[in-house]
Amino acid sequence: MTADSILIVEDSVTQTLRLQNTLEKNGFAVTAARDGRAALDALAQHRPTLVISDIQMPVMDGYELCRRLKADPALHGLPIILLTSLSAPQDIIRGLECGADNFVTKPYDDDFLLARIRSVLANRDLGPASAEAPIPIHFAGEHYEIAAGRRQILHLLLSTYETAVRTNADLIKAHEELKAAQALIIEAEKLRATARLAAGVAHEVRNPLSILEMGIDYLSSQPIDEAGQAIFQEMKEAVTRAAKVISGLMEESSPDKLGLRAASFNALLEAALDALRDDFARQRIEVVRRLAPGLPEPRVDAARISQLFSNLLANALHAMPDGGTLTVASGLTTVEASETAFDPGSRAGGQFHEGERVIFIEVADTGTGIAPEHLDKLFEPFFSTKPTGHGMGLGLTVARKIADMHRGRIRVANRPDGGACVSLIFKTV
Repeated sequence: MTADSILIVEDSVTQTLRLQNTLEKNGFAVTAARDGRAALDALAQHRPTLVISDIQMPVMDGYELCRRLKADPALHGLPIILLTSLSAPQDIIRGLECGADNFVTKPYDDDFLLARIRSVLANRDLGPASAEAPIPIHFAGEHYEIAAGRRQILHLLLSTYETAVRTNADLIKAHEELKAAQALIIEAEKLRATARLAAGVAHEVRNPLSILEMGIDYLSSQPIDEAGQAIFQEMKEAVTRAAKVISGLMEESSPDKLGLRAASFNALLEAALDALRDDFARQRIEVVRRLAPGLPEPRVDAARISQLFSNLLANALHAMPDGGTLTVASGLTTVEASETAFDPGSRAGGQFHEGERVIFIEVADTGTGIAPEHLDKLFEPFFSTKPTGHGMGLGLTVARKIADMHRGRIRVANRPDGGACVSLIFKTV
């Protein structure tokens, strides 16, 4: 069966090639003309099944081309779709006045355009509509003579209504996304204000805490009975935990300044693993390395990336108190469509492109995993799944901040076979 042929009338070479590619992939034979005059010349040589024309063109615009086609007895039945911005009601009236069979609003979705084309071609098979007397219309101070038939008017009105419904749905979706983003911005500002306040408190507490720690060290070195030593040890552990909380607060509220230099993620991972080697051995945790060689060395703040890796490894260590397997992997991967979506919780937002090559890091454990109701809270400051006194709730908060500062993305998910996996992606430069 011979393919339906379509004449594209468009003065933009880029738009012509894009539309031609879409149509040819869907089985249509395509020719093109750069304006209305060139289209008439092409039609004198070959009659296509359908014409798709832009409106704004030099020499002869889409409206005039449509009028010429509908006035030509040999071309009167040739359907024409106009590509328009539909910026005013006059666009509809002018389309009816010139005899257009359908509208497609720019920018258009390929599937939507193809559906319109198939609809126009299906209606073509119904045969020509009966001729009717022109209808005079006065609108916005202008006089129009609408010579379109009832079927054509109905098609254009349905086309316009469908476009309005789609536009309204897009507006509703955009409004909901805007409200969600606004709520997140408000929440983020609250968190920043809280972080600034906490950092101020931490700064004031750090010095007295240091004095306490030195006093405990001194007193515990003096002759004292066993019970007293036990009390001093508990006090020292409590002060140490408080000092870690203060350090975390100071880090979370620290300025986003980076000392960038080319660095190997694999080398930084190895250093972080080596620092916890004794802890892994003590808890009978097997470490499996799957680090791809020859990775690009992007410019990063090595100290902060090292802290990020240390936080993730420490979390994995705490998730396996009775032993298990820690798998650390790195390599290159291609960004999928799901990774390109805007992440309102991340300061980096949606900045990866589908098909982009990126560096990935994965830290997976065989612990108990994370309760589903906790997954959305993991990056909140002070949220922790550990028992009281065993976690500050700042490790992942700081990790996310560091990833964001490096234009990276961090995600946490439960593994199908048990445990959790933290996934990171970074740009290669």
